[in-house]
Amino acid sequence: MLDQIIENIIQKIRKEVVQPGMERIPLAYIFTRNIPASIKHFFDQEVELWIREEAEKFSASERFDYQTPEVQVLIDKIFDVLKQTATFHINQFNRLLERAIKLEANYLIRPHQTLTQFLFKDNFVVSTIEVYDMLKYFDKFQYYKDALTDYFNLKYLRQISQSQFEELISGIDRQVYAKSPVETVLQTVKTINNFVNEGRPAPTDTLDIKMLLVILKDRNLDGFAALIERQGQEGSKDISISDLEQILRTGKTLRQLRKARAEEKVTVEEIADIEKEKPKVEVESISVSEEVQIPAEVEPEAEEEEYEEEEEQPAAAATAETIAARASAAEQLADLVGQKMRGDHLEDITRLISPKQRKKFIKKIFSKKEKKFLEFLSLMNNTPNWKHASNLIDSYFFQQGINPYSKEALEFSDLVYNRYFPKDIAVNRGQEFKY
Repeated sequence: MLDQIIENIIQKIRKEVVQPGMERIPLAYIFTRNIPASIKHFFDQEVELWIREEAEKFSASERFDYQTPEVQVLIDKIFDVLKQTATFHINQFNRLLERAIKLEANYLIRPHQTLTQFLFKDNFVVSTIEVYDMLKYFDKFQYYKDALTDYFNLKYLRQISQSQFEELISGIDRQVYAKSPVETVLQTVKTINNFVNEGRPAPTDTLDIKMLLVILKDRNLDGFAALIERQGQEGSKDISISDLEQILRTGKTLRQLRKARAEEKVTVEEIADIEKEKPKVEVESISVSEEVQIPAEVEPEAEEEEYEEEEEQPAAAATAETIAARASAAEQLADLVGQKMRGDHLEDITRLISPKQRKKFIKKIFSKKEKKFLEFLSLMNNTPNWKHASNLIDSYFFQQGINPYSKEALEFSDLVYNRYFPKDIAVNRGQEFKY
């Protein structure tokens, strides 16, 4: 269900931004459209990365000193002007828009996991400035930004490790949900439901019960999650916010409540907005380890690797039938449009992967198992459209514990994307989409 919600939101934003015949989308134009601020910022940050790459070309010169203040002032002015001319090819815009919406959905549903993965892509320690930059991508759950800022100022932190960040995020939510747990859960669910409604044909106040479990477990609300699991065991596939309120407040499932009805339900309109309530976090009382902890198992990069050959089933294989079974009429229509966009022929994905990329993917994504790598590529070659391929990749990353925001994961998914939309290859050859 969430896949179709995301697809509907993407199409809604595309309709607002992309006009008939447009092949390039200017950044300045994107900022004039009626779309979420977080999406605008996502594209703005992509251009900032382009500028950073251009700036590095200057600093690499051995002939001239580009670090003098007078030169830096002029360079900054040049980049300010260039930024106003930045444009995205339509295919690149589509890919980045999909990534932006998925990022927002993941953040709303599982903020602990998403913030950690998105921030610590390839490092175990980052600067607090990088944390501030990362938080600009998100415009919901403001209390995270406020509490992190207060904590950094209180401790005079300049950097933070992944383990410290995980402790801090958990400590923040412990405080937020401790005072009025039921009301705060309802406020959280209301915010998420508003996002989901953006992709529904008509607004409702119901959420998929599996999604609700992820929402609760990510925030370490295990007691509430156990209640919802019991409700799911009674056969429920989704649950309304009013029924959720009764379950959480009474500790009983709907079947039990039918025997002893609670007094009165609340409606979604009566629930306060978590952004307006602004939960106050006392950061002084949050305990975070003082030492930066780097996992002992991290090893330096080796020049050459030998790949293991093991008899095993690829983790993604079991997912293919499940994904195929979920295809709806709307998905089939989207597939048809996608086929027309890319043409009838699909390139063998093995031909799109350079020897250097092959070695990197086997090591970083497929646990040094070449057989698993080749089996997954075979599965991709037999996958007819990007929607199904994207679901397979997401499922594999989740099952194998791969950070989907790591450099290698993004490069792999973008390479597969270009198989279905080959115009991107001509536009972006030699480039990588980055965060």
